[in-house]
Amino acid sequence: MTSSVAMNTAPHSPVCAAQTCGSLPVAAAPPARQRTRAASVMISTLLALLVLSGCGLRLEGPGPVEPVPDADEVSRQAMVADALAVQDAASQALAGVGAESPEAAGLAQITDFADLHIAALGGVYSSGIAEDPDSGSGDQGQTELEPGSVPSGDATATAPVTPTADPAPATTSDVVALLAQSAARARGSLATPTDGLLARVYASVAASQLDSARALAAQTGAELVLPEAFSTQMPTALPLNLSATDLTTVVRSEDAAGFAYEVIAARLSDGPRALAQERARVHRERAQTWAELASLDGTASDPREVAYALPTTADGASVVTSAEAMAELAVDLEETLATTYATFTGQVDAENRAAMADLLVDSSAAARAWGAPLAPFPGMPEQSDPTGS
Repeated sequence: MTSSVAMNTAPHSPVCAAQTCGSLPVAAAPPARQRTRAASVMISTLLALLVLSGCGLRLEGPGPVEPVPDADEVSRQAMVADALAVQDAASQALAGVGAESPEAAGLAQITDFADLHIAALGGVYSSGIAEDPDSGSGDQGQTELEPGSVPSGDATATAPVTPTADPAPATTSDVVALLAQSAARARGSLATPTDGLLARVYASVAASQLDSARALAAQTGAELVLPEAFSTQMPTALPLNLSATDLTTVVRSEDAAGFAYEVIAARLSDGPRALAQERARVHRERAQTWAELASLDGTASDPREVAYALPTTADGASVVTSAEAMAELAVDLEETLATTYATFTGQVDAENRAAMADLLVDSSAAARAWGAPLAPFPGMPEQSDPTGS
């Protein structure tokens, strides 16, 4: 809208009144209250027009920016990606075996465990930011080509393009190898999380994957190459963040396990006896190492005893009277220590997490050797197993 203003160029004269000035009439200025009312009416009219126009007007501004993941999030996403890869490979292998075959149940359980691992790790990352169709991402305006065709301007336009063949479905051997590789990467990521509880989950997932790899390899005859990263070397210096109670507990627990295995070995024969003797030696040596690291060895505070009371049944009978009962006792000993070392993984300084995870893996594998069922979270008894396995 345009407007014209008549300007009075006549010399200013005090004789000019409000009604006339020179040859043009000049309207008196409205009172301030009237001007305010007029402005209010104009603003209300503009607001009404904005409402009626709906989305016709748009305020331009920068859209939301995808956050940059830190080291914690990068490692977490890598763990989730590995679990998804394991699940996908196990599903492919499961589709290629008979429903009643020995490996079918194992593969199905691996897919179930992967679901639990993904959930415990926080799931697949999603920023919640919708993709902007004007951002230039996606196909960027490219024309989709028919299979086997190339743009006419290409030098090879006359030669047909052979479509890439789909990769062969994963086999049980592939799943075994993938589980071992994923466990090794989890161990390698243990020093990254600032949250010790997340590191504890990493270690537990790694132990579960190795247990599943061993079980599937035993069922199918597939070759299992254990990652060299895992070892059972005790730390050479006392890890940080362990309390006096933690240290006395682990010294006593390891020593008591060694004593129990010595009693078990005296009552078993053949293979089980050799296994019990080996575990007795391992646990006695670990008790000694922990006592030395904690400066408890040879002091009045050393919690180790000459002998320990073994569990009894409800009617007071000894549990070391049958092979089955002794195997159950061995499982309990190893699972208790697995829980201790999983807890330590979440407590100690980042440099010592891998050593604690190795001890968790070792105790979990030993429990399996005595007949413990596979678990999705070794060392984390608070995590229930909805699969009922």
